[in-house]
Amino acid sequence: MTETEIRALFGWNLKRLRKLRGVSQMQLADSVNMAFTFISDIENGKKWVSPETVAKFTQSLNAEPHHFFLPKDYELKESSDVAAFAQEITDALENAKLRYLVK
Repeated sequence: MTETEIRALFGWNLKRLRKLRGVSQMQLADSVNMAFTFISDIENGKKWVSPETVAKFTQSLNAEPHHFFLPKDYELKESSDVAAFAQEITDALENAKLRYLVK
């Protein structure tokens, strides 16, 4: 992957996370104390970010740093969806364990 492709992927994921959270470029810019034009340039792959800026985005968008580097075909889910799914798995395993112990 080239530097240009990495910048484009980061920008695409920033936009995807921002929209998933229902945040405008202006709102994100305000929350991280940046110009909204800088946010636009990042989303369009024209600008790169420092680790400090990534940290600001993760905090503002309630995300993890790796979320900005996920493949475009990766389906993002809300953490509550993932937590609910994990609970379903835990419950199913617990039920299976109890059924096994009863037999």
